[in-house]
Parts: sequence; C-alpha cells; structure tokens
Amino acid sequence: MNSQKQAPTWFGRWTDQFEEVIACIALIVVVTSVTWGVFTRYITEQPATWASEIATLSFAWLVFFGAAACMKYKLHPSIDMLVKQFSPTWQIIIRWLNHALVLGFCGFMAVYGGQFAWASWENPTPVLRWPLTFLYGPVAFCFALMAIRYIQVLIKGAREIESERETYVG
Repeated sequence: MNSQKQAPTWFGRWTDQFEEVIACIALIVVVTSVTWGVFTRYITEQPATWASEIATLSFAWLVFFGAAACMKYKLHPSIDMLVKQFSPTWQIIIRWLNHALVLGFCGFMAVYGGQFAWASWENPTPVLRWPLTFLYGPVAFCFALMAIRYIQVLIKGAREIESERETYVG
C-alpha cells in the first residue's frame, strides 16, 4: 500500500476552491463595473446605467459564495459566554443543537430561496431586463452549498467538537 497522498486533480482543486473562485470573479466584476460607472458618470457625457445593476448582481454572488467559503473554513463568529456557564454535558448538547439549527436554517434558506428564485424568473431587472433569478439564485444555491460544507467539516471533526468556539464544527 502506498501511504503517500496523491496530488489532487484539477477537478479536485476546482471543487475544493469553487466558492473562492466564484467570489473572486464576482469581486472583480463589482470593482470593474463600479469603476466604469464612476468613469462614465464623471469623465464622459454618457453614464453607464447598467453598471450599478451589474455591481448589485455581482455583489450578491460575492456575498453568498464568500459566506459559503467562510463556512468551509469555519470563519463564522460565535458568542459562547452563556454556553460556557453550563456543565460539560450540557455544553455538548447545546453544541449539537447548534449544529442542527445551522443545518436546518441552511436547508430552509436553500428550499425557500430556491422557490423564490424560481418564482422570480419572470420578473426582470430594471435596466438590463435579466431575470431576478440571477440576483436571488445565489442565495438558494449557496445555502445548499453551506449545508454541504458544514456537513463536510462536521464529519471531519465529529470525534472532537471544539469547545472554544460554539459555531466551529471541527
């Protein structure tokens, strides 16, 4: 048996860093469209009316894909002052309830966000006339992705739940 780890394939790297790639692309689009909007408003005589709409759509993608990446890296904050006052048994129970609540909320947002995004397909944006699904779709998709990433981290750290940070899974 070979005990050396194999280097991940391009597909493995892509799926592992999917959230970061999309968030970075969205950040570039936000900065570029805002810059172009400012340039056309103050330098040229014809402002680009579409620039703020593109920035808004891209910002939604940036926020939710960034939140999914934060879930993967356990970067969401927690407040544990009250939980630390309980006995170790109750702390573990509260942590597992917290995990259930986080997963439940992610599932709720994925399902109902998906329904909302689907229902908004016929409603266009004001300037570009794109379906508002492009604005609401990342909510549903990324909450489903957050649930998957949370489960992945939970499985990796199921043997030891870190007691220092309540939201931390592993």
